[in-house]
Amino acid sequence: MKVTDIDIRDLRYDKRTACFRGAVSMCMETPGQAPKRVNFICQSYRDEDAPSSLITYDFVTHALDQARAMPGFRRGEEQIDVDIATRVSAIPFRAA
Repeated sequence: MKVTDIDIRDLRYDKRTACFRGAVSMCMETPGQAPKRVNFICQSYRDEDAPSSLITYDFVTHALDQARAMPGFRRGEEQIDVDIATRVSAIPFRAA
């Protein structure tokens, strides 16, 4: 399964828990099948002034970890292929 698009949205810093929270949406395609859009709620425990590249990495890593815990991936029936450098959209950020 190849990840063809990654979108990070609703990014916000939660001062109460000292972490970034947001949603990661991935479009996954398998040859011969319809694309699937999968959504994950993710977080990153970085300082509020952390570089956006680190937050992006944390969010995508957290989403992929959740995807790999799904039954088909967990049993090794499917593999996930992603090139993060070309698949991530810009992160819209708003301070909470």
